[in-house]
Amino acid sequence: MKKNFLPLLALLGLSGFLSSCSDSDAESKAEEKPAQVSVSADSLQLSMKQLESVNVDLTGFEDRQLRPVINANGKIKLFPDSRSEVHSEVEGHVDQIYVREGQFVKKGQPLMKLTSGEFLELKNQYITAKSEADFLEIEFKRQAELRKSNVGVLADYQATEAKLNAAIGREKAFKAKLALLDFNATQLNDIRKAVVSPELIIRAPISGSIYKVHQNLGKLATPTDPLVDILNTEQLQANVYVYEKDAELIQVGQKVELTFPNSEIGAVQGTVASVARALDAENGAITLYVNFKRPHTNDIIFSDMNVRAKIVGASERKSSNTLPRTAILDDGEGTYIFGTSQPQAAKIPLRKLKVEIQNEGEEYVQVKVLEKVPNTIKVAYKNILALEAERKKNE
Repeated sequence: MKKNFLPLLALLGLSGFLSSCSDSDAESKAEEKPAQVSVSADSLQLSMKQLESVNVDLTGFEDRQLRPVINANGKIKLFPDSRSEVHSEVEGHVDQIYVREGQFVKKGQPLMKLTSGEFLELKNQYITAKSEADFLEIEFKRQAELRKSNVGVLADYQATEAKLNAAIGREKAFKAKLALLDFNATQLNDIRKAVVSPELIIRAPISGSIYKVHQNLGKLATPTDPLVDILNTEQLQANVYVYEKDAELIQVGQKVELTFPNSEIGAVQGTVASVARALDAENGAITLYVNFKRPHTNDIIFSDMNVRAKIVGASERKSSNTLPRTAILDDGEGTYIFGTSQPQAAKIPLRKLKVEIQNEGEEYVQVKVLEKVPNTIKVAYKNILALEAERKKNE
């Protein structure tokens, strides 16, 4: 039965095994035919027992249907309704600031207090319009009663009705303007008890974190001046960029795994919400809009943060020359395999061959060997770091 060894123990076992090779092994090697995969500084020779002792197996190239794995880069973006630049609808001086940058606020929470003469005048205009409408309502009812008694004049009735409609229209307009300032105009209906004040409270239109406070005490804020920026990072979007050749593997609703530069933030699952219908002019890629929820972490996640995306293709591709992922050695400079054309030899010659990965699946990859080799070669897989360490002894 094969056993799994830690890489260090495997190397020690492998070295011990090599040093104990008998003279009969050497004679057997001399009788073998020359290997089609040549022996050099990039090669090593091991028996099958030595390979098995470090849990290395041999396999051949195969044709299979691969569901490709697409690895892509992207950036965090906020939804348009996840960012609010708060303004006042009227001009006023900043009297109090209730929040600080970085603070979390809930929707409706006070942000600032302004002292606004324009706000005060707007209240007065509403009171005037309402009072006029109330008076004309009484006069209109009186004219209606006179009409029923055939005493009133039609022209007076119609004129009163027209004035009443105009007054009601002005009342509604001022009421709507006050509503824009988050002020309930019904507070002014009983004018004798109502408190008419120039103080205007600016409240948060959404829940989120205070990104920027633009004002300071005493400053005159106009409707064009931003007061506060609020960011809601609970619902986020990642703009993920994939190459045109992979477009056929993407579809709306597909799952995407996102990882962050900060390794303390765990991977999150997102969903492709939509796919851009044109190439991005800057990078020549197709943009995937991936929705995801903010992970449960106190670490900062901000707009334009880089992310890595892993996407399993929606369809399969027929792929030739596939190998298990565990057969691929990536040494930082390139990708390699260990191949042999004599897997039955007493001493199996294994050579390090550079390859190009053409297609990636979850467990298998399609490769192209960058030099001419026999189609029948066998390739080592599992624990190939042990082979690389032993090969380096020959350098």
